[in-house]
Amino acid sequence: MASELPPHDPRKNQRAEPRPGTAAWWLAQENEPARRRRRRSLTLDAVLDTAMALLDTRGVAALTMRNIAEGLGCTQASLYRHVRNREELVTLLVDRALSVASSVPPGDTDWAEKAAWSARLFREHLLRHPGVASLLRGTERLGPNSLAGVQYSLELFIGAGFSPRLAYAAASSLATFIIGSVNFNLGLDSSDPEESRHRRLLYRSRDAAALPLIVQHADALAEVSSDDEFEVGLKALLTGFRALIQNPDITHD
Repeated sequence: MASELPPHDPRKNQRAEPRPGTAAWWLAQENEPARRRRRRSLTLDAVLDTAMALLDTRGVAALTMRNIAEGLGCTQASLYRHVRNREELVTLLVDRALSVASSVPPGDTDWAEKAAWSARLFREHLLRHPGVASLLRGTERLGPNSLAGVQYSLELFIGAGFSPRLAYAAASSLATFIIGSVNFNLGLDSSDPEESRHRRLLYRSRDAAALPLIVQHADALAEVSSDDEFEVGLKALLTGFRALIQNPDITHD
């Protein structure tokens, strides 16, 4: 008796599409020129420009395909000629926003001063576009603009004496610190006198038995701004990087 064959499932022959932002996805973009055919009246740059303006003015929650289409005066179907979905749009948008990371500092300075200049520039850029900071994740480091920033950082740190592996780790830790410092302070303005005053009142009113140092140093703590925090962290990282150049084996301790 002939055995029955299981019904054919066409999904078994379909390859899952890579998640936007992964290395496989970025590689696939280079092999899909047909999908990038555009009407003359609408380009991918125009889509991303509108998305960025929407992100800056109305925030992440408003970054929808419907709102972008309304901003462009086109149908949502027109957007899908350029991106498959919102996740793909966000991936391209964030990578383009990271082009500032490869900016070359002016003047003839040493590697640490160049790294500090670039770190401050990147932070200022994210503070001007807080929506971008909230969308960042590791996969955005694989896009063309992000890789240009990685190339710049590798040139900087390898030139300073780091091994390629340690240079990449140092550059990644610096980027993580910058993004984290911005995200941690989103929605807060510790440089605002009113915010400082309220912090002082809050610290002073705590239970001195449970939080003695906070109560004792309330005035000093209330004056610490996000800029102060960033500069202390940046200096600590660069000091640590200098130590690694002298003793690279410290990473294995």
